[in-house]
Amino acid sequence: MPSYPLVLCLTIAVVCSAGMAIAAWPRRDDPTVRAFLLLAAGVVIWSGGRLLEISESDISGRIFWAKLQYVGIVAVPIGWLVAMVHVSRPHFVVPWSRLWVPVLAAVLSVVLVFTNERHHLVWTSIELMPPGVSPGAVFRHGIGYTIMAAWTYALLGLSLYFLITARVPNAALSRRGRNVLASGLALPLIVHLAYLQRWTGPFGGDLTPATFSVMTVLVWFCALRSHLEDVGHYARLRVFDTIREGCVIVGADGCIVEFNPAAAHMLPELELGQSAPAAWHALLHPPATAPQDSGTNPFVPDGARYELTIEPVCRMDGKPIGRLVFMRDISRYQSREQALATQLGQTAEELSRAQADLDIDALTGIPNRRYFQRESLITVSRARERGSEVGLLILDVDLFKQFNDLYGHPCGDDCLRQVATALTRVLRGAQFCARLGGEEFAVVLPDSTPDETRTIARSMVAAVRELGIPHNGTPVQPFVTISVGAVCAVPDTPRLEPLLHRADSAMYRAKRAGRNRYVLDGSLYLGVTGN
Repeated sequence: MPSYPLVLCLTIAVVCSAGMAIAAWPRRDDPTVRAFLLLAAGVVIWSGGRLLEISESDISGRIFWAKLQYVGIVAVPIGWLVAMVHVSRPHFVVPWSRLWVPVLAAVLSVVLVFTNERHHLVWTSIELMPPGVSPGAVFRHGIGYTIMAAWTYALLGLSLYFLITARVPNAALSRRGRNVLASGLALPLIVHLAYLQRWTGPFGGDLTPATFSVMTVLVWFCALRSHLEDVGHYARLRVFDTIREGCVIVGADGCIVEFNPAAAHMLPELELGQSAPAAWHALLHPPATAPQDSGTNPFVPDGARYELTIEPVCRMDGKPIGRLVFMRDISRYQSREQALATQLGQTAEELSRAQADLDIDALTGIPNRRYFQRESLITVSRARERGSEVGLLILDVDLFKQFNDLYGHPCGDDCLRQVATALTRVLRGAQFCARLGGEEFAVVLPDSTPDETRTIARSMVAAVRELGIPHNGTPVQPFVTISVGAVCAVPDTPRLEPLLHRADSAMYRAKRAGRNRYVLDGSLYLGVTGN
């Protein structure tokens, strides 16, 4: 039968450590709490494994549970060290990425334990004692066990250094708490040495896991309990001190728990422990009929140069523990309405830039069909109202399909870019050229005349021809050319389609006449292929 005192101690160790871990679990996003959870989990695995080990009657079962204990044994010093660093230096967080050496040592230790039958570095021999003789089994330790024990106590010694050099009292640790934790480190060392000397045999064997449970309890009462109640520290973990907006933490009792530098700048009279300003009362204590999200709507106290919004601070289990009051400086605005107008202006500017991007043809960089349809309709409507003439040109690259088939689509894309550049160079003022799609372009000439329309059409034919882009697939000329259909008239209706139809028909007349030319609608003159 296992020793009753040992079973009782180990059971208490498991229950206490598991209970404290469950109590701290809702705050597991806190680095200090995560370290404590690792410590408590290590104690539970270690003590639980020891409890199951002494309950086994056969040697194979004892060896299995003895091996499993080492998962907890290697976790305890790491959790203890990180927890001591955090409680001794509250504003410092140990990144887990910097713990690769202890973690690697822990993994190697577990591997050595589970492969002990091959090398016997941890246990040189294991002897099962007769029934009723404590401690039930004798594990004779090897050099591997000695190294692991020395490494464990080296980590505990390092944690002792952080405790001794801690500036106390601080937000998590008092002077008395520091002394209790530092002195308590001697307990597992003394009990472990007694176990190695076989002095703990009458009590059932190794009591070391139970002593670390005592250390876990000491951490809870000396440091972690006050740390969990520190709402200010909990909020600082969310970049509390670095946000540009003022932030004030108000406890459940309505008193100020903490505030950041931005809040102190906007409201210098803020003091810790004092009640929130009376001007905030309407926001902090809304009437029962107010909507649940009323605190998220900006609230400007009378005469204040800042606006307030409020958010609840809740633990991970949903229990509220305070409120965050955000302060936004609006002093640079003459009023809230002006601030809103500025924001709307910025939004309009962003939308304008987005609109411009939507109106540009991605291939050629000139306006696209969407832009042409909108702006040409505006131009036609204005011309009809004023009774003025408007010029419209429809252009098409001659035999472009054959060009693509002969030279490939990349060369075709480059050809279209060169043509678009040549066309736009001819235009002036409010005149614009747009790509309608494929090899087809359109040109709009506000307040134009037939002579001016004819001149621009002739110049565009010449400009493309002078590019000299080779095109061996055309019988017209051995380089790229265009055909242009033009119209210049006072619009009869505010619709674009009549002029567009006339210009399109003129362009097909130019193609039938041999391409590389222009045709002005309403004229028998077909243009020229030269200057």
